[in-house]
Amino acid sequence: MSTDLDAARTSWAELDAVDDTLVQAVAAAFALVATADRELADAEVDRFLQVLADDPAFEAVDASAIGPQFRALAQAVLDRPEEGWLVALSRLQKVEPERIDHVIRAAQIAIVADGALHPQEEAALRRICEALGIDPDAA
Repeated sequence: MSTDLDAARTSWAELDAVDDTLVQAVAAAFALVATADRELADAEVDRFLQVLADDPAFEAVDASAIGPQFRALAQAVLDRPEEGWLVALSRLQKVEPERIDHVIRAAQIAIVADGALHPQEEAALRRICEALGIDPDAA
C-alpha cells in the first residue's frame, strides 16, 4: 500500500473524529473546490477557517484543531483525487437537507478563496451541487 494512500485514509479518519456531519461536509466541499486547480494555497486554508469562525452553526468547532486536519484532508485529495472525490461526496450526502445551504455557501467561497477564479473550481462546485441534488445553475 502506498504512503500517500495511507496518508489520505488517515486524513479522512481524522476528519471523521469530528463528531459533526455538517463540519465534515463543509470541509469536504471546501477541500474539493480549493484543490480543483491542483493546488492548495495558504489563503484557501485561512478562508476555510474564517468560514467556520463566521458562521454561528460552527460556534462549537475548535478552528485551531480543525485547521491541520483540513490541510491534511486537502492534501489527501491532491494526492489521491479519485479516492478523495468518492470519500468527500459520501460526506456531503450525509448532511441534512435543511443544512445543505451551508455546504454550497462554503464551496462558493472556496472558488475565490485564493484570489483567482479557475474553471476547474467552478466545475467542482457544479459536481457538488449535482451530488446534493441541487440545480448547479440555481446555486
